[in-house]
Amino acid sequence: MEIIICLDDNNGMLFNNRRQSRDSKLLLDIKNSLNGSLTIFPFSEKLVSSAEIPYEILSYPVSGDTVLFIEDRGIKEFLFAAHKITVYRWNRVYPADMSLDIDLPAEGFPLVSTVDFEGTSHEKITKEVYER
Repeated sequence: MEIIICLDDNNGMLFNNRRQSRDSKLLLDIKNSLNGSLTIFPFSEKLVSSAEIPYEILSYPVSGDTVLFIEDRGIKEFLFAAHKITVYRWNRVYPADMSLDIDLPAEGFPLVSTVDFEGTSHEKITKEVYER
């Protein structure tokens, strides 16, 4: 399974139960990397559907070929099935009241690649890929 998350420079994810930011080029990058559909939680449905990304709402159990987009909860509970974690960094610090709940390298996910691209709302978005 691959997990996709968006983080600020302090690993923040949410503020007041809202996503910190969004970017249409980031969503296009996710869409272009999919071979099937994106698995999401209901929180992300409006964002993902507006980008015309094929999706399905998460149902358990999670299969090994799932690409799971997480915005509104920790990822620790899904690590048992994950082999890849893609992090999109905003390269900014936003207010956050929810942050990433793990340390990726400490959990056995070393950084294997990094690429920067220009977003629509951000000069630079960094895509980091961690794999075990």
